[in-house]
Amino acid sequence: MECRFRIEGTSVILRTAVPADLDDYARWSDPNLKAWQYDGPWYHSGDKGQATRKRTVDLAQTPPYKRLEIETREGVHLGWLVVYQKDNDPHMTEIGIDIVEEAYWEKGLGTEALFLWVDYLFRERGLTRIGFSTWVGNQRMIAVGLKLGFAEECRIRNGCEVGGKFYDRIKMGILREEWDNVRDSQLRRFSK
Repeated sequence: MECRFRIEGTSVILRTAVPADLDDYARWSDPNLKAWQYDGPWYHSGDKGQATRKRTVDLAQTPPYKRLEIETREGVHLGWLVVYQKDNDPHMTEIGIDIVEEAYWEKGLGTEALFLWVDYLFRERGLTRIGFSTWVGNQRMIAVGLKLGFAEECRIRNGCEVGGKFYDRIKMGILREEWDNVRDSQLRRFSK
């Protein structure tokens, strides 16, 4: 089965889910994967929420998409992107990204995937603001946000507990007019 929708970048493709993705989600259910040390580790215990994530893979979803899978141009499935938009607050939203395949970290793929996702969401949903939450232990996510023009909007001191120790939570966001400037400067880099 082929995906129904895709956004092509220079190094990654965002696409709707296909049945083969379920095998990856089963493999990614290992709570010892390094990715789960950074993805909201204060939220989950045991299975790190992977059973829930696998259930949320919607093979029949329709536009506007709330979730897209990330794969390399060579077809390696890396992870996913999600949007948490509430119907009663349609002008702003939060997003998330997970690249589970550690061998593909620090290659700019997450930055490109997030660029394509944010651009899609601003174009398709008429948003005025997009943001994400992370924690100080996830320096890669903070760096990606800064590269794409997101600003630190809030720091919640000792806002999460990880491994028996407290860390600050970080909220980052970007406004539509700020994105338009970032988009113009990054478009050649990340568009096919």
